[in-house]
Amino acid sequence: MKRVLYQVLWGGIAGNALSVDLALAGLRVTTGVLLCLLSRNVLFRPEGWGPPPGFVDNVAALGFPAPVGFAWLALLSEFLGGLLLVAGLLTRPAALLNAITTGVAAFGHHDHPTGDGLSALAFCVMTVTLVVAGPGRFSLDALARWFRPRPAARTTPR
Repeated sequence: MKRVLYQVLWGGIAGNALSVDLALAGLRVTTGVLLCLLSRNVLFRPEGWGPPPGFVDNVAALGFPAPVGFAWLALLSEFLGGLLLVAGLLTRPAALLNAITTGVAAFGHHDHPTGDGLSALAFCVMTVTLVVAGPGRFSLDALARWFRPRPAARTTPR
């Protein structure tokens, strides 16, 4: 169980080509920056910070209980999750939370994924890709792999 948890949090696809790792870094950083910028404009407004009433109303219309709480979770997963994606730290969990958030936006809030729903669908696809592929070698997650526990040396002769 410990090994599985470690692989989910810090693992990636071993043996990627340099071009794949560069592409993953580009996708991860671009997705993270865009999520931060878009959610920042909603989270930090001139009239105050936090989810605006219209956003909370949209969450309530989706049928979520405690819409204020879910609105906070959605905005924080995009903003803080975007920062984690940029750094490449806890990439898979951050990408998974954003995939769920943007998937709900694309298929729940918007009648069909066109217009504003198209950008939510694009974010959903980008974050699902990061959940599956991992962060690549140019990330803090990859650096953490250097410090993982090594298996004990074999003491019995063959």
